Amino acid sequence: MSEGAADPHRLRVRSGLGFVQFLRPALYVLLVLSALFTFWSGGAVAGRSLPRWTQSVAPTIFAVFLAIFAFYRFALMRAKKYPAAIGLFQVGLGALIWVLLLPSTRQKIAPPSAADEVPVLMGSPDARVRALAVEVAGYRRDSRYVSDLIGRLDDADAAVRAKAHVALVRLTGTDAGLEPEAWRALARQRGWTR
Repeated sequence: MSEGAADPHRLRVRSGLGFVQFLRPALYVLLVLSALFTFWSGGAVAGRSLPRWTQSVAPTIFAVFLAIFAFYRFALMRAKKYPAAIGLFQVGLGALIWVLLLPSTRQKIAPPSAADEVPVLMGSPDARVRALAVEVAGYRRDSRYVSDLIGRLDDADAAVRAKAHVALVRLTGTDAGLEPEAWRALARQRGWTR
């Protein structure tokens, strides 16, 4: 083949790379949109929150970005214009990020906080926090706290035990004493526990 004649393979690669260069702005737009939906669907931004279904928009947009990006990188690697190891690493990292953006994965990584933290706080290692949580439970007048309050009657801290007793009296309207067994019997009798 003479030097003046063009290699058909090189022409295909060059035209393919030209098309890939055209995709570069689309990649940036998709990446920015994916980031916006990721952060905005996670909570309120500027006082506005998006509907729950928008949590699946970010992974969808990122999947489109990743498909175009992978096509772009593989075209560059095939033309020997980009190192294969780095390109494969980038595509693999993109796939990992896509998995982390999925709503089911985000739920496992950061589960929504429980609406009621009082039972959790009753088990705190700090006695002051336990005492405050026990007092709050007594003022809420909700029978679902009864079993936790009875458990606090055996607390190592005297202030927590005293506040648990007061909270139980406030909740039940009666005083069964300081013994947890008497309170457990009363709770079973009233149908609060089994």
